Amino acid sequence: MPQIVFNSRAGGKMEEKKGVIEYVCEGGFGGSATVCVELRTEFPGIGGTIVTHEGVASAFREEFSPSPKSAHRLFLKHMIVKKLEDYFHRKGIYMFAHVPRPLGSVSKAGENPSEAYIYEWAFGSEGFPWEYVDGEGNRARIKLHDWDNFVTNFYRAGIDVQMDTTDPDDGRISKNIIHQYPKTVGNGREMNCLWKRIDFGYESMRIDLNKLSQFLHDKREDLETVLRTERYEMIALAKEYLAKGKEMKEVDVGRLDSLVGEYRRSSLRHYVSRGSGIGEPEKVYISTRTESLL
Repeated sequence: MPQIVFNSRAGGKMEEKKGVIEYVCEGGFGGSATVCVELRTEFPGIGGTIVTHEGVASAFREEFSPSPKSAHRLFLKHMIVKKLEDYFHRKGIYMFAHVPRPLGSVSKAGENPSEAYIYEWAFGSEGFPWEYVDGEGNRARIKLHDWDNFVTNFYRAGIDVQMDTTDPDDGRISKNIIHQYPKTVGNGREMNCLWKRIDFGYESMRIDLNKLSQFLHDKREDLETVLRTERYEMIALAKEYLAKGKEMKEVDVGRLDSLVGEYRRSSLRHYVSRGSGIGEPEKVYISTRTESLL
């Protein structure tokens, strides 16, 4: 018997094999997109719509001026950053994850085009000061725990995670960094590691694809060992899609679609309960396929 659940955006209609999408509140906006907070059990995207048993607090980022497939490209960009963070994290370069997980994307053409992607909502607040005043009245830079290693290692891979992290009207105030506990500790010079870097839009974070290609070439063996061969292949194909788009070979696009679908399903397993009995399946599965990279 098919799963029947309530979909709040369907006007109360009961639907088969659909998840729940509950609007929570506005999450903010910038120059190119608006974000709302949702509690979701349904995640459309590359590789198929994924339905979970438990709700996930999610950010739904929708572009003001959509261009075809831009949401899928943005998802892939975010995904590359997240998988490289997994590599840095597992290598012990820093100990706390600072990139929220990308979860899905929606690309709609026609009279009312829409481009949006979905990622893990980062709890906390934005806008802590980058400076502090010591006991003698002198100003000094706040040290954000893990920040230097975070910035340096992504820069080596061609990704500028430091871009757009200060308020344009006041460079002493942070931007696009969500901190769960935005207070200094100890002598007041350092903030702890409970922070996330957000906003992967093209105005806020850039990837040098040539530099990334060189990094993937130089680190291939180690990346495959740490992340698995399939994850390395997914990153490499995603980079090719960002560079070539529809000019990419159809067979490679199909392979990327499959790898991303498996990756998204694996990511969402972090948020759902496991089976409670022997032989009971996990509460996450792929439903319909509504999105395409072509």
